[in-house]
Amino acid sequence: MQDPHISTRDVTTSKCLHALRRCRSQAPLTHVTEFPLYRGQRTCRARVNCASDGLDEVTTMPSTAGTTQRRQEDTVHEGVQDFHQQAAVGVPPLIPLVPLQPSRTNTMAGFVWALVILGAVRLGRQQAEDTFLDYDAIREARQQRLESDKEMYARRLQLAKVEAQQKAEEASKRITTARRRTEEAEKRQQEKEARYKREAEREAVRLSAIRDAEKRAFEEKEAQAAAELQQRVEIEQRTIAEQQRRARAELERQRREAEERRQAAVLEKQRAAEAREQELVAQRAQREAERQALRRLQKSFAVRVEGSVTIDKAPKGSVTPGRIPREATLQLAVEMSTALTSETTASELYRDTGDASSGAVELAGKAAAAVVDQYHSALRLQNMTGQGALQHMGEPEAQHWMRMACCRSLATCAGSLQGLLQSHGQKAAGQTGAFQVRTEYGVLPADHPKRTEAQLDLAVAMLEAGNTTSCADSVLKPMMEQNDQAFYQGLPAPAPQHVGSVLTLAHFLDHMYHHRPAKRVEASPWYESATSLVQQLITQTVQDAPKDSLMPLAQYMQHALGHDHTVTNIMLKLADANLSTATKARQQEQQRLQEAELAAQLLEEEWPDEDEVRAARMAVREEATPVPERAWALRNVASTLALGGPGERARARTLLEKAVTLKEQWLDDKEHPGLLVELDALSSVLESSAEWRADAGAIRARMLRILSLVASRFLSAGETASAVVVLESAVRQYEDILGIRHPGISTLSKKAEKLLENLEPEQREQVSTRCRQAAGIVQQIIQTFAEKPDVYKQATGKRRSVDLWSEGGLGTLQPFL
Repeated sequence: MQDPHISTRDVTTSKCLHALRRCRSQAPLTHVTEFPLYRGQRTCRARVNCASDGLDEVTTMPSTAGTTQRRQEDTVHEGVQDFHQQAAVGVPPLIPLVPLQPSRTNTMAGFVWALVILGAVRLGRQQAEDTFLDYDAIREARQQRLESDKEMYARRLQLAKVEAQQKAEEASKRITTARRRTEEAEKRQQEKEARYKREAEREAVRLSAIRDAEKRAFEEKEAQAAAELQQRVEIEQRTIAEQQRRARAELERQRREAEERRQAAVLEKQRAAEAREQELVAQRAQREAERQALRRLQKSFAVRVEGSVTIDKAPKGSVTPGRIPREATLQLAVEMSTALTSETTASELYRDTGDASSGAVELAGKAAAAVVDQYHSALRLQNMTGQGALQHMGEPEAQHWMRMACCRSLATCAGSLQGLLQSHGQKAAGQTGAFQVRTEYGVLPADHPKRTEAQLDLAVAMLEAGNTTSCADSVLKPMMEQNDQAFYQGLPAPAPQHVGSVLTLAHFLDHMYHHRPAKRVEASPWYESATSLVQQLITQTVQDAPKDSLMPLAQYMQHALGHDHTVTNIMLKLADANLSTATKARQQEQQRLQEAELAAQLLEEEWPDEDEVRAARMAVREEATPVPERAWALRNVASTLALGGPGERARARTLLEKAVTLKEQWLDDKEHPGLLVELDALSSVLESSAEWRADAGAIRARMLRILSLVASRFLSAGETASAVVVLESAVRQYEDILGIRHPGISTLSKKAEKLLENLEPEQREQVSTRCRQAAGIVQQIIQTFAEKPDVYKQATGKRRSVDLWSEGGLGTLQPFL
């Protein structure tokens, strides 16, 4: 049991000694060991000298795992020495061991010696252990140590106070010294600043004096310059006034002279006009006398066209044709017939009287062209039996007569329709009006020099001889005037101006083509010169026409001559150029509205609210909307979607493929040029994605085949140079996409080279120059066969180029050279 008078520190020391005793038997001769104390905060270090069976020193130290900075040692050296002395008294000192040489013959003696030594060691160690744990001695040593520590602590406190006092005195001295130095530095700084201030004031005074002097000098110079400037301005003003006076006098003199010259020119012009008028009157009188004389020699033929027009309410539930079907309120019907033909009927539905008035010419033109074609066919049948007008005139002349009859019938029918439409709001529905028009044509004897065919042959001969001016003035212009007079004579309704003149020029071109040498496929070598002359004469004839007045004339030519006639194309171009800005803006606005309605209609079809409603609407609209116009709407929506991301481009591809399919079914031909616009748009979308490049190549190859067909049509029409231009442009446009080794590219290249060898050197150079615009040529072909909106068709009256292609022609596509 532990003694209550022993403190925790004593117990800790005793534990340390017990631990040393336990490890002493295992330690080497001199061993230093560490072991934990009671509270685990410190360790005890002991050096054990086993040779003396005692403990030399025990020291406590902070634990290696602790965080305190104070290191305290508890030395129990004195107690340990006391125990060591007691152990030395109880056990005699050991005699130094001398290694014994055991006997080689008596091993027993060695063993005995070892036992004696071991026993002595054991006994001495046991006695030392018993005397080692004397707690009274330990407490006494500890008490002495504590008393010594208190005195030392008091001395340390006194020494610390003395050192603190000394440090305070030294700090006070340093502060005093620093304050004195600071005051001296401030004083020096103040003196320095005062000195700088005085110097700055002196410098400011000096600079102010300099500035004042410079200012006075500058003001003096400015005053002098202002005076000089004022003097120069006065001089210049006087000079300018004098020059202006002289200029006004000169202008007045020039004005008087110009007025005198103008008056003289007006008088001269009046005299020339009067003389020319007198000359024209004389010429007209002479021509009229000649006509009267020729009319007595002519054999006259006439065609009487009789017809009726009806305006009535549209059937219930009917809709207008076109891209956007609307509810129809009016129905116009036209019936025409002749003595040799049956009745020809044409009817159309319209939304209101405004639309009906705009479409009256188109409706009348369809009926007039149909009835005149039937009459022409009847004349050919009569000719087969040896009778009829064709026995006395050639085919071009008979065709000219029929064209005159067509235009006169068109004008009369359109006038009747307009009259009914004007009175439609004042009378009940179901109105009908009748009309008739008679078109005469006279033919001179075959050997007469003034016969129409003889005059046209003379014009061709002059043109071949290079006498273009004589050809126009001596032959064509008199014929134009004569036919103009004949066209308007007895016409019961108004018609556009210059119809007879334009038909005369078309007759001239047809006569030249009909009488081409040896009836070769290609046209006469002078056909291009004749075309240029005709275009020049038409331009001169209509150059003073008011704005928006040439489009009706172009519509008349479309119905009378056909859409692919050269004169028709010339008139359409002139009519487009003659449109006023207001008309163009109105057409563009109508086009924009129709595009918006079509886009909304298409979106509604693609994203309906209910499947059943969508199916019903689609069925109705597909029956009412033409396929070309649906394809046009699909292209517009796809072009907008193609500007978006991958999802929108995929949607655009679907719409364009649908447009191509619709066009193929409608045209019933997978190689028709009417597919070019959809194929071009589809290939552009496919080329925007790397994974669709193969599909884009297939579409471009298909376009190559179609362009090759266009070149073949040019070749059949005798336009070899244009065929080469088409082939070479197609190769240049698509060889970068398909590659130069593509079969289609190589085939077209070889074909173009073969045709190029048959051309003249001059034509080869022209072809080479034209082919530099390969992209523009390909786009021109594509746009020629692209469908136009209804607003443009109503304005121009053009037929579809795809229809003209199906009829075996080139549509409205003109030669490129």
